[in-house]
This record gives sequence, structure tokens and C-alpha cells, in this order.
Amino acid sequence: MSQNAMPSTGNTPDKRDIETLASLIQQKQHTQAEVLARKLTDQYPSHGVAWQALGTSLRSQGRLAEAVDAQHRAVTLSPWDAVSHYVLGESLMAMQQPAKAAESYHCACSIKPDFVDAHFKLGNALAMQNRLSEAIEAYQRTLSLRPDFAEAHANLGFTCMSAGQYAEAESPLRAALLKHPHGAPIHNALGVVLYGQGRMTDAAASFRQVVALMPNEAEGYANLGNALREAGVHAEAESHYRRAIALNDQFARAHFDLAGLHYTQERFAEAEQGYRRALQLKPDYLQACNNLGRSIRRQGRLDEAQDFFQAAMAIDPDSVEAYYNIASLRRFKPEDPEPARLEKLVHRLPRLPENSRIRYWFAMGKMHEDLGRYDQAFAAYAQGNRLKYAQISPHEASKVALVENVRTVFDEPFFADHPAPAVSRGKLPIFIVGMPRSGTSLIEQILSTHPDIHGAGELPDLENFIFALAKKAGKLAEAYPGIASQLSAAELLRLGDAYTEQVWKLAPQATHISDKMMSNFVHIGMIHRMFPHARIIHAMRDPMDSCFSCYATLFAKDNLDFTYDLGTVGRYYVRYIQLMQHWKQVLPADAMLELRYEHMVADTEGQARRLFDYLGLPWDPRCLNFHENKRIVRTASAAQVRRPVYKSSVARWKHFEAQLGPLLDIVKDYR
Repeated sequence: MSQNAMPSTGNTPDKRDIETLASLIQQKQHTQAEVLARKLTDQYPSHGVAWQALGTSLRSQGRLAEAVDAQHRAVTLSPWDAVSHYVLGESLMAMQQPAKAAESYHCACSIKPDFVDAHFKLGNALAMQNRLSEAIEAYQRTLSLRPDFAEAHANLGFTCMSAGQYAEAESPLRAALLKHPHGAPIHNALGVVLYGQGRMTDAAASFRQVVALMPNEAEGYANLGNALREAGVHAEAESHYRRAIALNDQFARAHFDLAGLHYTQERFAEAEQGYRRALQLKPDYLQACNNLGRSIRRQGRLDEAQDFFQAAMAIDPDSVEAYYNIASLRRFKPEDPEPARLEKLVHRLPRLPENSRIRYWFAMGKMHEDLGRYDQAFAAYAQGNRLKYAQISPHEASKVALVENVRTVFDEPFFADHPAPAVSRGKLPIFIVGMPRSGTSLIEQILSTHPDIHGAGELPDLENFIFALAKKAGKLAEAYPGIASQLSAAELLRLGDAYTEQVWKLAPQATHISDKMMSNFVHIGMIHRMFPHARIIHAMRDPMDSCFSCYATLFAKDNLDFTYDLGTVGRYYVRYIQLMQHWKQVLPADAMLELRYEHMVADTEGQARRLFDYLGLPWDPRCLNFHENKRIVRTASAAQVRRPVYKSSVARWKHFEAQLGPLLDIVKDYR
């Protein structure tokens, strides 16, 4: 055989050469390893180990394509060698080819089921492809083989977090932190999954660890701000948002999150500024565009708000949020493209968050109703209501018991034994009560257009004062409403003074402030004792229109949980109207003024004059231009009160008469 002849393919390299090659690779002497590996592949071209080593040395030098070629040769020569498949997967991952890498890692795992690193790297490759459920399984197999593998715990937690499996993510992240207590990314991920579970105090604690470990990184402060905002710690949340912005003024999400806090606090002009800045930094920021429109809508600039909702649709034509936002601002016509576009998005619903699915159906119902497709509209409303009702699961029994107890305590003998003082004590609020969607926002908008009246919207203060008093009593037997009979007239008047002192901070110069918390109808007995000369306005409407309008509305908060089921809303109406009838029987005739929605829209000026006569205030013709009032309106009627009175909502329920039989059976005796 000549000196340059190839040796027999049956020969194998000397064991010492293989050991030397392995040592060079271990010592990272990759150039020397390549020289020796090429010598061995020339001499022994059918020996997979030499090709595998050549590939490893080439990958370490960054020559990835050559490395993959060599390692493919090794796999071909040694198809049952798990390590050959594994190292090929490593090179493919380095080339950003996770799908091919996953195939190689999978082969390694199939050949050698206890190959821990192969299972782990398979999980990484699958996660890079967003094949999250498969990645989770790979990490779980890794941990079944090596329970103390901290990086596998961390990656399992990260992947569960990405999949929205927040509860499942918590345990592996905590396990990873046992070995890496200073791992800021792990603390951050734990904060995210705790936030996702609604455990805001715990989430804030994790994010505090992040900012302690990385004090110059803006993201941790923004995340901490979000947890504190949701926990109701608004002042501290704002300080952390501002710290994030100070660290990185180009961080669009920090501006977005601060704007979100301002929106929550009903500081809509400041929210608008924040969303504008976020959108300026990131022009395709869909959520900022939608929320900017919402902030502008809250300030009464409806046409401008529509422009931003349209812009959101341009950013993402599939944005359910944009369709939902614009649905309340427009009456759709057959030539409008939005209803058909929204219908086509139905296939995306299974992949959307639950709240987006709910908004989809309410928006679809509104659009179908505008187009006169009443059967389709009701079907859409019904689907949205089913989802929302299941989400909040209201408890009706406690509300039934409260109304019954109130009626029992505040009976005729009660008021006979507790006469009202003869003299007014100064500041007297105006209470507007009734069912939702019965014209309460219209009444307050008319009132607030008068220069002497501040429309405060729906204030929780009265109920907070009442229940705080009951809680202070400490004994169940003295809880509200029973405690009312235990309080002296002086104590009740002092409670009323505390309420007015709190409320008048909103508008110190006003002579009258209206409180439009509709559910205060339950507390009219207490109102009459706390403010014997207060003005109470009862907004009334045909129960079929009122109840169906509730059913067709997705309210911003969950406090109106009874509205998402026809039976529940009907029974609520009956309890409400029976209690209002009770108040008429036990209180003086002038204690309340009833205003019917149908009369308000038919004769707005006549009813408005009647209203101001009841309040003892001079008539101001500007009150008829209530739709030009720029005050912030915080209810579902915000768009309606920006328009002149319209009559199209009267007898609206008739379009759905075929579907509303069960509701009619409940309320028919009170129409």
C-alpha cells in the first residue's frame, strides 16, 4: 500500500488519538482539535466519533455550517449514537434552527431515554418555537430524571408563565430560586405569575426583589407599579412608574402603565398625555391607541375618540377591543364594513382571553341591533352575558336578605318614633336613585349643567359610611340595618355631616352636589334620617326597557353583577320597585321626586323645570343644552349624554319580544 493510500474502512482510530482529541476539546484548544479530527476523518472516514469531534471543534470556532455538515456525517455513520444526535442539535440551535434541533434532540432522547441534557435542550428548542405544551412535557421529563436541575425548574416556570399557566409556574420558579436566590429574571417571572393569579401583595414582594437586584433597570419598577396599582396602593405605584420613566424615558410601556393608573383614578387628561407619549414612542402600540381613544371618550370628545379606535383597527384589523370601543359611539348602517369584519373574527375567539371574547359578543350584538338583525343581536348578547355571568357568579341570596331586612327595620313605626328635625342643617346633597339604564345619567347631566350644581357621579361614600358604622358596632345583632334603630338623631346627623364634609371636597364652591349611586335606593331610610331635608330623585323607566338595556350592556365594573342574566335582573327589578313602593308608603310625600325616562325624552324642558322646582333652584335654560356639558361622565351612558335627547330607546325591548318572555313574566305586574 502506498504512503498516501486510504486505510481500510474497517479500521478504527487508536484509542490514544481519541483520548487526545477529547482532551483538546475539553481544554478548548479547538484549532488543534480540528487538525487532529481532520487527520482522523481522512484516515478513518467511516468512524463517526472523529466526525462528531470535528463538528464540535468547528462549532466552537463559529464555523457552524461546516460543523453541521460534519455532524450530519457522524449521525449517518452512527445513527444509534445518542450523543451524535445531541451535538448536531447543539449546532443547529447555534444556527437558530430550533425545529431541526428539536428533531435531533428528540432522536437522542429516543435512543437514550435517561439523557437528561437532551430532554432539557429539547424543551428549550420547543419553547423557542412556541410549542409550549410540548416544551413543558420535555422539562417535566428532565426533572423526573434530575429533580435538582435548577435551570430546568426555571425554564419550566418560564414556559408555564408564557402559556398562561400561572398556578403551575409558581412551584418550579420557587424551586429555581432555592439555588439562584439572586436570580432577578426568576424573581421577575415569579412576580408575573403571582400577578396573573391576582395575588398582588405577593407579586409586589417579588418585584421588590427585582428592583433591589437591578436598581437601574426600568422594567422592574414598571412591574412593581402595576402590582401596587392593582392592590390599590396608587401613590407608591405612581412613584415607581415615574422612576421607570426617569431611568428610561424611551420605555413606552412605562408611559402606558402610568397612563393606566391615571385612567383608573379618573385623571383622564393625564392618562391621555401618557398614552400619547407611549404611542409616539411606539406607533404600532395597539393597546395605547385603544386606551387613548377611551381616555378622550371619557372627556366627551367622541369624534376624536372614534379616530383613535379607527387607527387601532388600522394597526390590527383583528383588534376585538377596537371594535368593542367603537360600537358604542356609532350607529352602524348596512354599507359600513365593520360588522362583516367583526363577524369574520369569530374563528379567533378560542385563542382570545375571556374578557376579549365577552367584548366580542357585546359588540356583535350592538352592530346586529343597529342593522335590524334582532334575532342575531339577541343571540350575540346572550352569548356575551353567559360568559360574563359565569365569570362573576353573583350571589343573589345576600341581596335578597338585605332588602328584606331594610324593609322590616324601616317601617312606619320606625319613622313615627324618629321624626325629622324641623330645620335644615346647611349642605344637602341630591341623591339620584333607580335602576341602571333608567335615565339617571341624563338627569345628572341636566342637573350638572346648572351653575350651582356639581355632578359627582356614582359615589361609594354613603354606603361606605353606613357599613363602616355597622362594622364598628361589632355585634352581628347590631349590624346594618338593625343598627339604625340603635342610633340617636344626633348620631345620625353627625354621620350625615361626615358624609357632606367628605363629598364637598370634590367641589367646595358648589351649593349642591349630586350623588348618582343608583343602589342608594336601599338606603333611602338612612338618607332620610341622616339628611332629613335631602332631595331624592327617583329615575323610573319601563322595566322591560330598563332590564333589557342592562342585559345588552357590558358595564365597566363588576358591581352590577345582576345584569347578566334575564332572570336575575328581573328579580332585582322586583326587589327594587317593591322597596321604592315601601318608601313611598312610610316617608312624607315630598321626600322623593319621581321622573320617568319616557316623559323626560318626550318633554325634556317640562320635566327639567319640574326637577328644578323640586330642588328649589331657579330655572336656567342652559340646562337644555346638557349635551354640550364637558364634564367627565363615568358611566355606560357617557356617549348618550353627549347627544341631544333621542326617543329611539323607548320601547326598544319590543324588537326582542319573542326572546324576552321570561323577563316579562317576572316584571309584568310592575309596568
